[in-house]
Amino acid sequence: NVEKTKILIFSKGPLAKRHFYYNESIIENVKEFKYLGIVFSRSGSFCKAKKHLCEQAQKAMYGVIRKIRQFNLPISCQFDLFDKVVLPVLIYGCEVWGYENLQVVERIHLKFLKHILQLKSSTPSFMVYGETGRFPIYVNVYSRMISYWAKLSTGCDNKIVNVLYKFLYTQYNNDTVKNPWFECIHRVLNICGFSNIWHQQKHVNEKWIKNAVAQRLKDQFIQTWSNDMFNSSKGKIYRTFKLDFGCEKYLEKLPKKFRTILLKFRTTNHRLPVETGRWINMPYNDRSCVLCNTSKIADEFHY
Repeated sequence: NVEKTKILIFSKGPLAKRHFYYNESIIENVKEFKYLGIVFSRSGSFCKAKKHLCEQAQKAMYGVIRKIRQFNLPISCQFDLFDKVVLPVLIYGCEVWGYENLQVVERIHLKFLKHILQLKSSTPSFMVYGETGRFPIYVNVYSRMISYWAKLSTGCDNKIVNVLYKFLYTQYNNDTVKNPWFECIHRVLNICGFSNIWHQQKHVNEKWIKNAVAQRLKDQFIQTWSNDMFNSSKGKIYRTFKLDFGCEKYLEKLPKKFRTILLKFRTTNHRLPVETGRWINMPYNDRSCVLCNTSKIADEFHY
């Protein structure tokens, strides 16, 4: 079908002025092409692919939010719906494009969490993760990439994908070529403490390495989360009552009205002087209580 067939030349230079024909009919030369749901760009970048997936995931997300409002679902069910309906769309094909910047993907995740919790968009991410016990999307992406890598490294030698993999692996190890996908796999294994597995290749248990990498990434994120909480000025009070990472029980036990009030109080989504003073760049020591006429800082602990 000449109308559906396109030519895509991968190049970072100007678009090549070449003509391709089939049965004397010219085939269009395009800058991008969608194949199996993934948008391939002539530059080799997956930015447009991620943007397209985010748009599709956002549509699915709003569909989930409508169901949440309609049936007044509990928090745990809302999280589960996101993981079952939205997340598969959001990280579709991430085994291939996951080495690129994942901020645009994580933005959808945080947007959903802040929406269902009725929090401001400026709420610190470490508070959102801490209250819900959720992990960033990159944990799923990197663990799936490692699982795919394990399949390639231990697969049959007569498959074209395995032949290409082994060729590129040899080129990468010899510093002949630089490949961002290989660099990402190598980096993830290194930061997870599995550097030796990179050199073994043939002796990799796919299921074990996927679970092990996911657990290491989660442990490391909890450490990062703790550091962010202690280094943030907004976390000064939050860290006094948030001792462990995990979903807070009050999100399930309290009615929605009281859950929202307590959640906003804990995550600085309020209008106490300690927060409103920040909006006008008032020095911290000047944000005193206006109710008791003292010089005490009007923070959550004081109230």
